[in-house]
Amino acid sequence: MYLINIIIITILMLFNTVYGSNFSLISDIGASAQSIALGNIEGSSRTADAIFSNPAGLYQIRNYSVSLFQTTVMNDITYINASLCKHTRYGNFGIGYYSSSVDNIPFTFEDPTNNNEFMIKNMYSYKNQIAKLAYQMKVTRRFHVGLNYTKYKVDFHDIYASGYGFDLGLLKIFKYFTLSTFIQNINQGNITYKSTSDANYSATEKAPLSVSSSLRIAIWDLILYPQIKLQNNHFLPSAGIQYRPSFLPFLKLNSGFRQLLDYANQKHAKASFGVDLKLSSLNFHYAYERSEYILQDHTSYFSFTYNFRVGNSKKPGIASKSSSALFLLPLAYVLSL
Repeated sequence: MYLINIIIITILMLFNTVYGSNFSLISDIGASAQSIALGNIEGSSRTADAIFSNPAGLYQIRNYSVSLFQTTVMNDITYINASLCKHTRYGNFGIGYYSSSVDNIPFTFEDPTNNNEFMIKNMYSYKNQIAKLAYQMKVTRRFHVGLNYTKYKVDFHDIYASGYGFDLGLLKIFKYFTLSTFIQNINQGNITYKSTSDANYSATEKAPLSVSSSLRIAIWDLILYPQIKLQNNHFLPSAGIQYRPSFLPFLKLNSGFRQLLDYANQKHAKASFGVDLKLSSLNFHYAYERSEYILQDHTSYFSFTYNFRVGNSKKPGIASKSSSALFLLPLAYVLSL
């Protein structure tokens, strides 16, 4: 009880933080198609993509879990994420990668020899990347804690930026509901911008602190997910509902509503729905969400998760080597970003 009180006091202190100029998080779009269909509830996942929404949710992984997500917004912006989690006797370890990219952006200039018309000088790309290292541990049978180390990286034209942050996830299982709390960028670190063409150029933005708390309430074939999120001094409510028909155990229907902030810190509301299809250890997720972009007034999201074992259990030495290689190779790539 003492530990719970300390956590609550810490969260209340964070609520009173004064915010400056904040970095925009591409992961706010959602960790998976399932979470987007549920109103972007942070704490609903129990697979590898929980790295992006609450690493304490990794507690149900018993061997390996992998998750992949992709969508294209406004016909130009491509979002991709991938995550992998490995169970060990010391807890669960995970790695995650999230990117947003736009190609063929024109760099223009005003041509004085041609009536000051704007001309294209060259083309460049924009890329925003997030890499996460996660660890989840069991405090008690019903209380789990997760930690993330996050690295941010941005590149466009002659500008590049980098920074880091730390996340804390808590998950407490009660008799009739489960409480999830996710504190993102608890350190509010700086994202520092530099220029390859101007050695004197420097600018900073803060990695935004956000705190979300959600409940998971199971009622017969339904699961309800109410959530409240604090970001940039704005309270953002969300709600999701999942229907699991008992006569179709491989199918789940999801629907959600959420409020979110745009780049100017203005509130917007979105509604979504989706479908989950389970085939053995493979899960397919689809979500549909209305967009505010007039030329493409709807957006579809796709993701899948797969829980599996590695190696031959009759040959533990081979299994151990295969298992280590599977985890260490993507880990090395994430650390190189």
